[in-house]
Amino acid sequence: MQTLLLPGEGAVGSYGKLLKIGRRGDNLTPHHIPSNAFMQAKVPGYTKDKGIAIMIEHLSPGMGGRHRKTLSYGQSPDLSLSPRQALAREVWDVRSIYRSQGLYILGIRRSLPELIQANKSTWSGIFDKVRV
Repeated sequence: MQTLLLPGEGAVGSYGKLLKIGRRGDNLTPHHIPSNAFMQAKVPGYTKDKGIAIMIEHLSPGMGGRHRKTLSYGQSPDLSLSPRQALAREVWDVRSIYRSQGLYILGIRRSLPELIQANKSTWSGIFDKVRV
């Protein structure tokens, strides 16, 4: 059975901004892409609140939810990746989760490119292609 997106799911912005618009009991959480731990290790001047995130389902209390299915949830970051690679990998991961649940609908399809662009504009030069 297909479930629907929660109201506000797929919203993109800084973690700090999304945290302020969320409300207790909405079963949503801002999910950093790339992960907060990766960005802290790789990007000078980065702070958790300025990190780019997407609102994603996180059932509370409970064990389910799309947030817990992400590859970065509760994991150490792969610091061998470039920021560009980490961004691509985590966007692909979230896209795959929504596709597997039949929820890769217009709102999410629009949110992921917005998330990529927000990262590129917030962290100028960090996600550029590395020329060899």
